[in-house]
Amino acid sequence: MAVETKYPGVYIREIKSQFSTVASGATAVPVFALNTANAPLIKKTTRIADWLSFTKAAVAATEEFEFDAENVLHLSMKTYFDNGGGYCYLTPTDRLQDDVPALDDVTMLVAAGQDIKGDVVILCQSGNTLFAVLDAPDEALTDKSSDLTDGLDTNSFAAAYYPWLEASWAETEIPPSAAVAGMICSVDRQIGAWKAPANVVLSGGLTPKYKVSDDEQGQYMNGKAVNMIRDFGRGPTIWGARTLDAVPGGEWTYVPVRRLFNAVEKDVKRAVAFSLFEPNTQPTWERVRSAISNYLYALWRQGGLFGDRPEQAYFVQIGKGVTMTDDDITNGRMIVKIGLAAIRPAEYIILQFTQDMVTV
Repeated sequence: MAVETKYPGVYIREIKSQFSTVASGATAVPVFALNTANAPLIKKTTRIADWLSFTKAAVAATEEFEFDAENVLHLSMKTYFDNGGGYCYLTPTDRLQDDVPALDDVTMLVAAGQDIKGDVVILCQSGNTLFAVLDAPDEALTDKSSDLTDGLDTNSFAAAYYPWLEASWAETEIPPSAAVAGMICSVDRQIGAWKAPANVVLSGGLTPKYKVSDDEQGQYMNGKAVNMIRDFGRGPTIWGARTLDAVPGGEWTYVPVRRLFNAVEKDVKRAVAFSLFEPNTQPTWERVRSAISNYLYALWRQGGLFGDRPEQAYFVQIGKGVTMTDDDITNGRMIVKIGLAAIRPAEYIILQFTQDMVTV
């Protein structure tokens, strides 16, 4: 639109920028697996903003709400919000595979005491940017033949936690996944998805059902690792941040690494959608490269990537002869290569002491 000029002077015209940006989306939005036995009248996916919202949803379904200290869903929701959980979704277990893919903002699948291992295999895999928070079996470690990983598939898009929790206000055990999910939300808000949700104390008057020793935890550190919740005198503490694919030195051993990549993939995928059906030429490539680079630079400035300089923390490559061939361009493929230097948690602190012998 032309600027109408009426007098000598400087006129300002605002135009739409030719450069696109990548906005950071929410990194911790869970969907809780809902057993209809615990909430028989909530039969569809429901968005829950807070504890009050949960009680209203229950009222809408049953015309009344009374906290049930034996209801696993009630216990899970209370524990989740007590530990800093934000808005979430409740989805019946038989609707997970149909409903969850349509929830664009969801980033976590939380077991909440339910057996969802089959759904995890299907939903939590490469390209879906969904991370599962699972409950390890509710059993003591007194039997040396017991294995907390029985039935858990090796999967870098999932983490399991042990033991289950107890509280004076609960008349049955509380699944650890609910409390951990709430704490993940809290840590993400305060710092970011790159911070391990570990060495943080759970709130809400919780105690671990079983005590875990160093040796017992050591049995579950590699392979299909299980993260422990332990009490060192300051309250129940999440003491581990490994995925169920914790290969020593592996790419996806740590929860924050997997979740950070999930978040970046989700944000970038959403942001570059503008380039669909645009000319597959240099101007479009530069817009895409610039948008992603600016996003990653901001992530690095926040402390989310490793490196003293941006070029050490990430790279973005796109172009003919760089990421694409003539055949790619002819067939409508625009290929972007992105590399990230992820931050890994300091899991082992090794103190080296020496004693100098002074002779007189």
